[in-house]
Amino acid sequence: MAQYFWQETVADKVRIGLTASAQETFGQIKFADLPQIGRQVTVGKPFLAIEAEKAVLDLDAPLSGQIVAVNTRAADDPALLDSTAKTDNWVAEIKA
Repeated sequence: MAQYFWQETVADKVRIGLTASAQETFGQIKFADLPQIGRQVTVGKPFLAIEAEKAVLDLDAPLSGQIVAVNTRAADDPALLDSTAKTDNWVAEIKA
């Protein structure tokens, strides 16, 4: 499911968010259960749960490391994850 995420290096972390392909596949996102800061994630293991117009699913982490930041605005307003702006549709920052 790594194809559903874009990745961008920010200092010593990797910021990840939903790609346009994911947005199209899932439809409008209505709920997102973002990972907690401090949580260790493993590539290929679930780390993000979403409820969307076309799907309800757990998405696997595209890389391993520790969650050091989450987009709390998206937790409060999941529609931000439908945005094309990376400043809005990012999910978390992971430090390897």
